[in-house]
Amino acid sequence: MKPYCYMLLEGQKVSLGVHPDSVITEDYSLPDGTSVHVIVGQKEQDKLLALQGILDEED
Repeated sequence: MKPYCYMLLEGQKVSLGVHPDSVITEDYSLPDGTSVHVIVGQKEQDKLLALQGILDEED
């Protein structure tokens, strides 16, 4: 299971294995109590997805 919850720019919530310190995010708590790392900008989202691709290749 991937441990970190991210909110992408389009509002999609995803679980990824990329550590939040690897990209620029803002921590946010959703009304249901879920803690998410909100992506700050398209460049950071692209970086996040690229890093996740590398992790997926290593599995």
